[in-house]
Amino acid sequence: MLNRRSLLQTGAALAVAGPARGAELERVRVSIIPINDVTPLFVAIERGFFRNEGLLVDTSPSAGGATGIPGLVAGSYDIAYGNVVSTLLAAQQGIELRVIAPGTKIQEARNDHSAIVVRRESGIRSGKDLEGKVVGVNTRNNVIWLYARAWIKATGGNPDRVTYKEIPHPQMEDAIRQKQVDAGYMVVPYVTLATAKPEFEKIAHPYSAVQLGVDVGQYLATASFVQSKPETVAKFVRALRRGIEWYNANLTNPDLLPIISGFTKIEVPLLKTLTLPPAPLVVEPAQMERTTQLMIEHRLLRKPVDVKALVAPMAL
Repeated sequence: MLNRRSLLQTGAALAVAGPARGAELERVRVSIIPINDVTPLFVAIERGFFRNEGLLVDTSPSAGGATGIPGLVAGSYDIAYGNVVSTLLAAQQGIELRVIAPGTKIQEARNDHSAIVVRRESGIRSGKDLEGKVVGVNTRNNVIWLYARAWIKATGGNPDRVTYKEIPHPQMEDAIRQKQVDAGYMVVPYVTLATAKPEFEKIAHPYSAVQLGVDVGQYLATASFVQSKPETVAKFVRALRRGIEWYNANLTNPDLLPIISGFTKIEVPLLKTLTLPPAPLVVEPAQMERTTQLMIEHRLLRKPVDVKALVAPMAL
């Protein structure tokens, strides 16, 4: 069954190009995480870039790459937005994935808006302070979990003495407030909304503190899908790139806010305080290789993954 967004796209296509054109649209099922990282995808949907390529993108939300990738492998999705750690873990397990497009990259420290957030009165300032406490992450054994651990270690703490509790991104603020967790690793837009309130504060930006330049997330497909439908993948990547370019050129454009509101379910007035980071146009394998070393250090990988074989040429 098509969701409301898919039906709207179909209706728009019919209105613009008539029934014949609408009937030709190829449906592509995409697993997403409802965070700012996927805004360029929704820009491409709303501005008709996918439609112009003959594609009807049908999105489904998930908690993270750790849950989206199994759906991709099972055939529930054609493409998934996932984090780099879940992708590398899947590769270690022998799952044939391909990175087809960039998603999120921390290119400059000033653009690293994700953060570890605590209650202001908590007294927590470092990784050492988090020993014996609970940190909220959207899923365990993913990129947020890994870089939280790395920051804890870098600031004097033992990450094995910290408990990591899975909390969906939209519920992280309440979990911190209600003391279900002592700290939460939060992402845009939720981190912006939480830290605008006097009861919360940011204490760290682990991505930029641990590995400036890290490729946080990418768009993935199975190797078999890439091989069997190369034209479909090429069309998807072209349309997404147009979405990225429009997004980067319009970071302060208020027209972005209704798009973000649409997939996060956050009201537009609350989004007006957002500072949006630019999105990358390419994947950087060298940064993924640095992440593999960090994963080995934290016992997520047994040995390095062949990153060059994992990244499709169209993503470079």
